Amino acid sequence: MYSPDFRREAVAALRTSTLAEVAAHTGASPSSLRRWVARSDLSDRPRSGRPPIQETADQVVEALVATAGARISGRDYSTRALAEATGLSQSIVSRSVRGLTVPLAEAGGGRDLTLFAVGFPLLVLGVRTVDPDGEGGAGGPAVPPRRIQRRIAGVAAALRSAGVGRWAQRFDSEHRQVPTKELLELIDSAGSDHVLVFDPLGEVAGGVPEGPGSRVEVHRDFAEFLEVLKSDLAGCQDIPGSLLDLLSGRVRNGLEGVFWSDSGSAEPARSFNSSDSMEISSWLPKETRSITEHLAIALREEIIDSAYEPGDRINPRLLSRRMRVPRASVDAALRRMVDDKLLDGSRGGARIPLITTVDVLDLYAARMAIGEVVLRSLALRPQRYLVPVQLALRQVEASAPTRSGIDVEDADLHFQQELARASGLRESARAFEALTLRLRLFISVLQLDYSPASDRIVSDDRAMFAGLSRGDAKTAIEVWRGKVDNAVRHMAGLLGRRRFDQELWTQLTRSLA
Repeated sequence: MYSPDFRREAVAALRTSTLAEVAAHTGASPSSLRRWVARSDLSDRPRSGRPPIQETADQVVEALVATAGARISGRDYSTRALAEATGLSQSIVSRSVRGLTVPLAEAGGGRDLTLFAVGFPLLVLGVRTVDPDGEGGAGGPAVPPRRIQRRIAGVAAALRSAGVGRWAQRFDSEHRQVPTKELLELIDSAGSDHVLVFDPLGEVAGGVPEGPGSRVEVHRDFAEFLEVLKSDLAGCQDIPGSLLDLLSGRVRNGLEGVFWSDSGSAEPARSFNSSDSMEISSWLPKETRSITEHLAIALREEIIDSAYEPGDRINPRLLSRRMRVPRASVDAALRRMVDDKLLDGSRGGARIPLITTVDVLDLYAARMAIGEVVLRSLALRPQRYLVPVQLALRQVEASAPTRSGIDVEDADLHFQQELARASGLRESARAFEALTLRLRLFISVLQLDYSPASDRIVSDDRAMFAGLSRGDAKTAIEVWRGKVDNAVRHMAGLLGRRRFDQELWTQLTRSLA
């Protein structure tokens, strides 16, 4: 392609030389010279054909990946799925994703992510080297490198979409929502042997030691910082899905106030946003709490963090490290869960079970039947037995305004479990609890989000409690049946290809009416 200046010089040369002489001297063809002479404007013209779209594609893919959360590791966010969702070619999408992450060969190492905190004008990332002789340090990569590669893309996309790269253009103090002092204290806190800091305004200078040999690495240029961040994340054994979910939920707010920390590391007082949900197993009776029950509920977070899908084998070494319990205890608990049919052990090891629509209908029909028995019994008991139920209802009411699906789900299942305990029927309560453990697993595998239904959940739970307070078992049971019916339709609908089997559900629950 010839430049405009070249074309102008060639046309000017034709005033004193022949066409053949100019063509020989410049290397341009005679036909091109004739076209240039006939043109009034020798500037570059828009080129015909398909316009370049890679830059636009990068922005589209970045926006999708930034809000994917832990699901970025699943099939719904493969380059093929993204191409189908956007209408772009898979090759263009692949280039966009490659720009957000690192080569596959670089993913997976011997570090743990310990800290991620954001508050203009600082972003702090902390990692630590895993002890190779420790419980979680041996045996190769904790998770597949491809998952780490995809999760790096999720973090990078969130930072770009949130506008972190434009911090240097902000008007400084009027945008500060998190005290800079607290972030500087995080940089100097224990638990991380390498701290990476994005500091476009030079806040860190003189505040903490940095430079060669220092555990603190500070960058003021965003592009440079992002490359180092991707490299640090690539050296980690895993990138927790809870961090990705936190980033995806806050990306539209610029990530202000994001705070994530490994539960095993030293943490400051949390004066800004935390990713913690309710205490796991808080809904279980203390007298019956076992390592198996702890693990059954901890698996909910693990499934989300690791993006497990039906049929995937569970990594006991990773669970041992994250739960801070001996590997032998985890192995024994997994075997118990296989024996109790909570997990699939038919192909060796412990795997996430395959879930069918019949499984969902069976589970909910059983819970509906036992729930009715529980409510009839509870309506006949003195009012004092409703006190723990009322406290559980307050937790549901408190969790609803947060619009957190995890909090609403935990609080609602806690409320239901208190109903069973207060009924005075030990066997029914035990059976209901076993079904609740299985339900939690289903909810985790299908990644159900209860936040859109939070108002309905609060309304149903209040109505059930009001009916029981009046000794009106009929009203409480009617509300319970409607609550279960809505839940089973929602869950069965997420199984995709198979439609909700209305006839089977009616047959399973008809005798309960």
